[in-house]
Amino acid sequence: MTEEIWVPVSFTYVEYMKGDTIGQILAWFSLLPNFTVISFIPILILRRDLTTIYFFIGMLLNEGCNQVLKRIIAHPRPLRTAASAVQWSKFGMPSSHSQFAGYFTAFVLLLFYIRVNEVTFIIPLRKIWKHVLAVITVATSATVCYSRYYLQYHTSNQIYGGIAVGLIIGIIWFVILEKTVGPYFPIIASLPICEKLLIKDYSLIPNAMWCEYVSIKSEMMNRAKKYVRPE
Repeated sequence: MTEEIWVPVSFTYVEYMKGDTIGQILAWFSLLPNFTVISFIPILILRRDLTTIYFFIGMLLNEGCNQVLKRIIAHPRPLRTAASAVQWSKFGMPSSHSQFAGYFTAFVLLLFYIRVNEVTFIIPLRKIWKHVLAVITVATSATVCYSRYYLQYHTSNQIYGGIAVGLIIGIIWFVILEKTVGPYFPIIASLPICEKLLIKDYSLIPNAMWCEYVSIKSEMMNRAKKYVRPE
């Protein structure tokens, strides 16, 4: 009778050295790409705007490209101590976490500085909010990448390779959005299927958040006038 071998689901399985506080913190940072992808599902359901959908499709394509490259390059992950019980995929070039961080950073920064015009809800930071969010995005992505090296899931070259591939895909995907797909978003949003699914396009609205707030507030006030309190 052959011995049964049980393996963990590596999607959310991250190990760190017992007693290593920094390793524990970095292990949580290492899970941020997983949390980000999962969080996009309710965002897509609630927002239903074409730019967010396009961004999410890019995430899936980026991950698919990573899996193909890993099998083509077939570069092994670094060796770890025998005390480690986790069993992961044996190939590590390029790092999927670093590639995700590269894609996310490139696309988000280009989105901030090129497509997003104004945000009203951060009044004190109106002039510098893009720079603040850019610093937070870059710092978080860098921490995610470093966590994979610190926890010995990838070599430095695998990290750098993942960042490079992710940045390239993010830039190309955004250029396609700006030059090819994006100009047709208003037309796509007006299609009957998109109207039935409540899919929207904010690209022609200078301040989408303010516009949405005003529309909802106006509707709420109109309904409040007709509302009769139960006695």
